Amino acid sequence: MFVENNSYRPIEQGSNAVSIDMDLLQVGSEPVGLRCPYCQEDVMTRANYVRGRLTHLVAAVLAIFCWALCCCLVPYAVKRWKNVEHYCPRCHRFLGVYTRSSII
Repeated sequence: MFVENNSYRPIEQGSNAVSIDMDLLQVGSEPVGLRCPYCQEDVMTRANYVRGRLTHLVAAVLAIFCWALCCCLVPYAVKRWKNVEHYCPRCHRFLGVYTRSSII
């Protein structure tokens, strides 16, 4: 589930600030079970479906070809054409995003 090249910087002993560089996780279109890299808990991600370019593209195509039926509103109500942002349900930190790239 984790990206292969996680880059971590060691904690400096003379400083109180801790800095860790982490890459986003590779996630899919549905919630996934994983260990949160921030709070170290085993969780099922909280998926938040958001409109993206594909959503607007499908709505525009439907508006052109099916304008009389008002089908252009369907992509805004269906998860299939939305991007998926994943969050930790415990610490509420952003874990990754699944971006839709094809209509099918």
